[in-house]
Amino acid sequence: MDSGPTVLVCGDNEADVAETVAALERLGDGFELLSTIGETAAESVGAVDCIVCDSFDVPPLVEEIRAGGADPPVVAFERGDSAAVEQALSDGVTDVVRPGTDEQYVVLAHRIEQAVEARRVVDADGFDRHREVTEALDDGLYALDDEGRFVFVNDAMAELTGYDVDELLGEHTSIIKDRPTVDLAEAKLRTLLSDDDPNDVGTTFELELRRASGETVHCEDHMTVLYGPDGCFRGTAGVIRDITERKRREELLSALQETSRALMQAPSRQEVASIVAGAAEKVLGLNHTVVRLYDASEQVLRPTAVTDAVVEEFGERPVCGLDEGQSGVVFASGESATYGSEHELDETGTTVQSGLYFPIGVHGTLSVVSTEPDAFDDIDRQVVALLATNAAAACNRAKREQEVRETRERITTILERINGLIQNTIEMLVEATTREAVETGVCDQLVATDPYTFAWVGRPDVRGDRIEPSEWAGDAEISMTDLAIPADGDGPGARALADYTTEIVDDIDTLDGEWAERARAAGLRSMMAIPLSYTDTTYGVLYVCADERDAFDEREQIVLEALGRAVANAINAIESGKILSADKVVELEFTVDDRDLLVSRLSASTGARVTSEGAVTQDDGSLRLYLTSEGADSDEVLAELETDDAVIEGTRVAEHEGSALFDITLGESLLGTLVDHGVVPKAITGENGVARYSIELPYETEAREVFSLVEDNYAGTDLVGYHEHERPVQTQQEFRAALSERFTDRQETALRTAFLGGFFEWPREVDGDELATAMDISRPTYHQHLRAAQQKVFEELFT
Repeated sequence: MDSGPTVLVCGDNEADVAETVAALERLGDGFELLSTIGETAAESVGAVDCIVCDSFDVPPLVEEIRAGGADPPVVAFERGDSAAVEQALSDGVTDVVRPGTDEQYVVLAHRIEQAVEARRVVDADGFDRHREVTEALDDGLYALDDEGRFVFVNDAMAELTGYDVDELLGEHTSIIKDRPTVDLAEAKLRTLLSDDDPNDVGTTFELELRRASGETVHCEDHMTVLYGPDGCFRGTAGVIRDITERKRREELLSALQETSRALMQAPSRQEVASIVAGAAEKVLGLNHTVVRLYDASEQVLRPTAVTDAVVEEFGERPVCGLDEGQSGVVFASGESATYGSEHELDETGTTVQSGLYFPIGVHGTLSVVSTEPDAFDDIDRQVVALLATNAAAACNRAKREQEVRETRERITTILERINGLIQNTIEMLVEATTREAVETGVCDQLVATDPYTFAWVGRPDVRGDRIEPSEWAGDAEISMTDLAIPADGDGPGARALADYTTEIVDDIDTLDGEWAERARAAGLRSMMAIPLSYTDTTYGVLYVCADERDAFDEREQIVLEALGRAVANAINAIESGKILSADKVVELEFTVDDRDLLVSRLSASTGARVTSEGAVTQDDGSLRLYLTSEGADSDEVLAELETDDAVIEGTRVAEHEGSALFDITLGESLLGTLVDHGVVPKAITGENGVARYSIELPYETEAREVFSLVEDNYAGTDLVGYHEHERPVQTQQEFRAALSERFTDRQETALRTAFLGGFFEWPREVDGDELATAMDISRPTYHQHLRAAQQKVFEELFT
């Protein structure tokens, strides 16, 4: 590897010279550095390529070196005014660098390299040493003497001007403008090459030449003005670069930017294909272009945009499979292909001489062909590749926007029919008075809404191992009689019943069993099974069916699940209200040995016998419960209640002879759940950690469902009693008669006069003395009769 230039740093200040040498060692590109202080003889220095001195005055050492035949450039590293700089240049200094800036040594190193390189170019010996390099360059190199005559040109320069090298050497630059086959744009080249103004150093001109063939050539020129040791103008050196290809690339890129804007506004992939084919033909001049788009449904590439020249030359283009023709291969592999010789275009046997084939992402392919061999250069390939990339991005955007439009339209359609379904169903639920009416109504509303064609409600049988249809509706000709679906395993709706989760079957063909066979025969193709769940109870399964596959998307699933909950709530409300008017009831009695129950927990920890005296559901959903305790210290019971996680609030109301009454508020509880399901609690006790419940429920209500609710959630549950009995409805007259039978005459009179006289108003309209006087008895006797009557009324109400 050649070593860098040898640089001599000289001066009178040893510290300054040392600092300069150290900086150039760090920044110079392989400089071999020498240094001298004060006056030094030339023979002690040897050959150098450049001298750096710290004064405008050329040191005697330089004169000795020049006298020996060498003429290295001299760079003065000194500050001075313009007159001093001009004088230094005229005295033989090649260049001047002013110290004192942050980049002073960077500038100095750069100027050294420039001065050495410039001297090599104008040195005749230098031409011989570097001719191999200069002739290998594609750029045109030239050097002119101080009269504007060519003293050096390389072959590239001669080719650009249309002359041979021998024709240019020794000739003035004016020879160029006299060449009739060369067009000098505004004579820029001639003006540039003959300009001896030092202010034009480094100026770049853009030129236009035209060779003898008539081809226009774009060039760029960079010129450097050179000075001799005496500071006089020595000539110019320059480089002319052919930028025709760059100009072409810039023009193509500019045109592609306009095409890209059009692509990004295309509303569909088909429009993208048309824009791409048009741009290839009109902008790029590629007349034989085919754009194919991928059809995912049939897995083929369809010719979507074809230029007229292709049809005229080769006929209509065929649809290609993924293993057919150049397009199929390129699309399947995702790799482009380039051909410069004859090859087959596709399965039709059509051949072309040149071809560029690019995938358009996952959307298709772009094919550009020619009947001429080697018709496409690197720029053609790069531009077509960029066009394919932009087309892929445009197709992605167009596809996303089309999907958004389709999704919006689908959502609008879904919302319209779902809103109607919800509105009609809610109206039906409000008006329904029986469970059968609810089930029939929801099935009717569903099948009146597309795309649902059949709906039915299945209830678990008494043993809970089968799901049997109770109500159904729809046009599908499917028999629902004598039908039973296993409630365990993989039967449709089994998971919905067992786990309270929705089950979707996108294709009924995947199901086995009797119902699936009937459904397929009736033309049903998909199904959704929705649990009719209220808290921890499932009243059955709602089946919604459609005559098309994949009919239930996420939005419909959410709406239908909400509809299922509304149906379950309506059924619960109806079942809960039956107990109020039922004349036949079922009485269940069961025990629970589970510390998850408050009465079980409380009796086990305190040893008390705990009894419920009544409960009231409050507006916020909490349960207010009255409990009595016997056989334990009431303070200990109260302390347990106050620290129990299930108790929101607890107070002791009264205490009398070993028995205490507590008023507590509970959040979630078994008692609250039973009440929500229409159960009437008759008696609840807790003793030695075992809770005993006695409840009533309407005869029509499935007792199995209620007991299973308890058994599934609490360990140690045992059924100890089951009774069905008549419970005639008590009329208002019968209620009054029952009370009258319990009153004495004095008690009834005391209560009636107090009520009618305004004793219970506030403020009171009459006091006890006046009422006692009216009955001609003492005040204490009157209040004794009144309290006894009130006690009997409350016993009828609360027991």
